[in-house]
Amino acid sequence: MLSVSTLRNCLVVMALYPLSLLADSKLEQQRAQFLDTEKWSYYPDSQAYQDALVNLADYPLLPYLQQTALLASVKLNNEQAIAGFLQDYADTPLDRELREKWLTYLAKRNDQARFLKYYRDTGDDTLRCTNAAYHLNQTQNRQQAFALVPELWLVGKSQDKACDKVFKQWTDAGQRTEQMIWQRLVLAADGGDHTLVPYLKSLLPAPQQYLGDLWLDARRNPSSVARLSRFPVKYPDKEKQIVLYALKRLVWRDKPLAIKTWQQASDKYRFDSSEEQEVAAGFAIAMAVEDHPQAEFWLERANRGDGNEEIFRWHLTHVLRHQDWQHVADVVNMAPAALEEDYSSRYWLARSYEHLNDPVNAKRQYDALSNVRHYYGFLAAGKLAKAPNLADTPLQISDLELSTVENLPAAKRARELLALKRYTAARREWIQLQSQLTYQQGLAAAVLADRWGWHDQAIFAFSRLGYLDDVKRRFPLAYDQTLMHNASKHHVDPAWAFAIARRESSFMVDANSGVGAKGLMQVMPGTARHLAKKKVSNQVLFDPEKNVEYGTQYLRYLMDKMQDNPVLATAAYNAGMSRVKRWLPKEDVPMDVWVETIPYKETRNYVKAVMAYKQIYKQRLGQQQNLFEDLANMKISSSMTAM
Repeated sequence: MLSVSTLRNCLVVMALYPLSLLADSKLEQQRAQFLDTEKWSYYPDSQAYQDALVNLADYPLLPYLQQTALLASVKLNNEQAIAGFLQDYADTPLDRELREKWLTYLAKRNDQARFLKYYRDTGDDTLRCTNAAYHLNQTQNRQQAFALVPELWLVGKSQDKACDKVFKQWTDAGQRTEQMIWQRLVLAADGGDHTLVPYLKSLLPAPQQYLGDLWLDARRNPSSVARLSRFPVKYPDKEKQIVLYALKRLVWRDKPLAIKTWQQASDKYRFDSSEEQEVAAGFAIAMAVEDHPQAEFWLERANRGDGNEEIFRWHLTHVLRHQDWQHVADVVNMAPAALEEDYSSRYWLARSYEHLNDPVNAKRQYDALSNVRHYYGFLAAGKLAKAPNLADTPLQISDLELSTVENLPAAKRARELLALKRYTAARREWIQLQSQLTYQQGLAAAVLADRWGWHDQAIFAFSRLGYLDDVKRRFPLAYDQTLMHNASKHHVDPAWAFAIARRESSFMVDANSGVGAKGLMQVMPGTARHLAKKKVSNQVLFDPEKNVEYGTQYLRYLMDKMQDNPVLATAAYNAGMSRVKRWLPKEDVPMDVWVETIPYKETRNYVKAVMAYKQIYKQRLGQQQNLFEDLANMKISSSMTAM
């Protein structure tokens, strides 16, 4: 027989259940009406739009209809409605597009008072220039207005013509200095729009204009610096800037010429210690990448324990490449203070002890590292044949904290945009919201994102907030049926497929890289075309099912080409097979050494991450195997690829 309390609880659940169904049903109806009303929001006076405003009064995305209606009617007689909307949504993504269109409209009318009243920086340089110009026209304090100009001037590109008048008034008032001209010329020459250099050169005093020609030549062809006779030492500090810039580029193209020119330049100019260190660092990395005979000389010169992490890494890589274990220990012991307890430093110190016949110290280092959830921690555990430790500490957040964040208007808008698969708009809302939350509220938002299946935003939030021990939420079994099915179909380890998707996109279905890789597993269109034997559209690649099918099929293809070696296949997934084949040594090299000496930093870090993620996913899938036991003893050589 049920107790009274149990019966009471059952009645409460039964009473709430239909209410929940009604709420879901209403939301579905509102969602459908919202989609139908969007086309009418361009006609805000229409009856269909007006009726929808009543029915959608409590729908989270109603402001998006209102924004569209206002964008369609940007005019003075709508000022009150526009002003109200901009005030209500001032710190949301709904603000920017309408504010920019409204300000542009006011600028075209030369309505300076209204423009200044509504102006907020949206990142648009044309509007920034217009704002500065109107401030100069309206204010009695011209110095305050002039203070807006340097930020517009000091960029390495041409500015909008709206800036011309501002720059002229600023210049005529004596505000533009010779140093500012030089700063902008350097920005344009060193990575900016070099076509701006001739104009900026003409603004320099006549005796300095030759510097513009030297900058332009160095940008177009760094070997021009070898003709040091063209550097008259009239303005040595400025000439040295050009020499240093050119040498750091030249060393990648012509190392002997770069070294010779540096020696000659050192005789000609008095370089200070920071400038010498700058050249040494640039030369050291260029030499180390190609294993140049002079790499050790420059690495020793650059790695002076001053905290330059990149130089330390390349020095360690160089000595590992030659497996000089005493030198490895020496380099690690010279590590900058901030890196002494770094996982990689501790691991490679243990490896050097192992090879220097000091098993006691090797084991002590491995023991201390083996409890860390990290690539090097897993390697250390593998060396000891020890079970990896995931150190999982799930985050505990109260229902009240979750409810508080979940019921914020921006959170409701983000969730509804997510439901409509409008991922970009959803992320804009969510990212803007998180910038306004406390640390604890941010953690609650991360848990909510995970609960909603918005795994990429949960992963990013945990990382940004520094809470790294909630393993299940940081490494979710997202799209598990799709990944498991296709991994089985193509005979690849499902933990590996999860690891690749986690590293590539953090399970963001609409991920789109700068080089064109798309979807969950960041499949390149060319790769999909090769596998499918036909053109594959972007729409198909953004479909999770199809993307995972192509991604896992490609993993199988790479495994076949790399003699079932998951480390090489992982490297090839990131960098391509041809590069990986070029990186393979003729003689056997320990796997951990080979990974550490991959020339591309991106691929090097990628392989480490995917291997670590694979171990985590193995355990998440219920497999307790320590794959690093095999990896710790694996050898890599050029014989490991298919012809």
